[in-house]
Amino acid sequence: MHRFLSIMAFFFLIPGPIIQAKVLQESLSESSKVWLNEVVPYIITKAEKEFFLSLPNEVERGKFIESFWKKRDPRPETPENEFKTEYFRRIAQANKLFGKAGIEGWRTDRGKVYILLGPPKDIQRDMTPTSFSTSVFHGPREIWNYWGLSNPRLPYNLEFVFIDRLGTGNYVLERNVRLAEQGGQPLDLNASHYHFDTMEYMAEIMKNPFERMDELRGIITTQVTYEQIPFDAAFFYFKGAAETSLIPLAVSIPYAACTQKEIEGRSLLSLNVLIHVSDALGQVILERNKDIEIRHSPGEMEALQTESLYAQTSISLESATYNAHILVLDNFSGKVGTLHKKLVVPDFNTQGLSTSNVILYVSNGGENLDDLLAGRGHMGMIKNTFKTGDEMSLIFEAYHLTKNPESDAYDFEVTYEYFDQGQSLLRIPAPGSNQSLEKDIRIHTSFMLKNFKPGNYILRVKVTDIHSGNAVTKDVTFLIIR
Repeated sequence: MHRFLSIMAFFFLIPGPIIQAKVLQESLSESSKVWLNEVVPYIITKAEKEFFLSLPNEVERGKFIESFWKKRDPRPETPENEFKTEYFRRIAQANKLFGKAGIEGWRTDRGKVYILLGPPKDIQRDMTPTSFSTSVFHGPREIWNYWGLSNPRLPYNLEFVFIDRLGTGNYVLERNVRLAEQGGQPLDLNASHYHFDTMEYMAEIMKNPFERMDELRGIITTQVTYEQIPFDAAFFYFKGAAETSLIPLAVSIPYAACTQKEIEGRSLLSLNVLIHVSDALGQVILERNKDIEIRHSPGEMEALQTESLYAQTSISLESATYNAHILVLDNFSGKVGTLHKKLVVPDFNTQGLSTSNVILYVSNGGENLDDLLAGRGHMGMIKNTFKTGDEMSLIFEAYHLTKNPESDAYDFEVTYEYFDQGQSLLRIPAPGSNQSLEKDIRIHTSFMLKNFKPGNYILRVKVTDIHSGNAVTKDVTFLIIR
């Protein structure tokens, strides 16, 4: 009896919190272990991991996991968690691209960097093994370059060097180089601390891979003008599908305003063009993003410093008035330029003869005109600057021709006239009437600019509907340089 009372007294004298800890602290389930060690090991911060391990049971851990993804969602108002989608996409890509020698791709050094920072802006590959001494062997290597990373505590430019020491295809991280400092540091991705807490800061970047894009959206939606990179943009209106208009867009950027980077003897430019279109109430209704990378020899790039590069894309909008906000980002320098324009989109579905804008472009002899209008053509085809002797191609469309009942076809004529400072310089009359089986037509032709001196010119295109006698003209300006 005394022994029983002693045992009972022992239990009652144990402090309450210790009993609760033993009762409430459940061990990690297999699913929690997998989530912690195989799903989020690269993006969970040290504080988050400690808090997760301190949770008393699986119910609370489930709530934590839900909150973990939710707070990384860049757009909580939408049903999709873009961060989570992108993260698992990167894991899948890492497994596909870097799994070698029995190691899953996400566990490799290249896989880790890919998951945290995404695909590199540039990869240099040296497949020739080299040996600097009898004891040090350097196998094939890859050099990954990043720039424009969103985390301000990381260098704007980063370079990672991976070496396949054993020839198995598994590239191990050799060092990370800060390009701005032209120096290198050894880097152990498995270490808890390196210089600054590398994994922690990389995890911060991965918290929102869309952070940089959100920052750029913030710049252009304020409608403040930034002129670190001067540029211009031209919109062209064509009849689109259903009730919309197809709007090809050409952006011209001076080469001299862009920052160059030398890679393997080539000069590289890297730009990003972001386009926002908002309605009369200021609501963003369309966004387009386009990456631009141009490589030339140093000599070629030097010769282009007095010219502009051209990039093109297209958007589709219903007939209305909009505000277009365009931003150009130089990925090497971080400089930006912005432009704000009003778009008055015509209604091409009304009756009556009308025409699209006239697009001038440089032909490569095999372009697909639908691709050209959709912005999928060769970059720089749409432009308004030419040299004496160039062949200038043009494309436009005419809508709502009237049918001639006698010929059961649509008859029309097209004339072209060039103006120099308001004076007619050259008129190319229509060789005769043309016929079409459709009331909407597309016309493309080209002219040699042999006798044009440097200067500004206007090309006037006139389309005449033979049956109704109605005519429509469209002017387009262009520049001749030496």
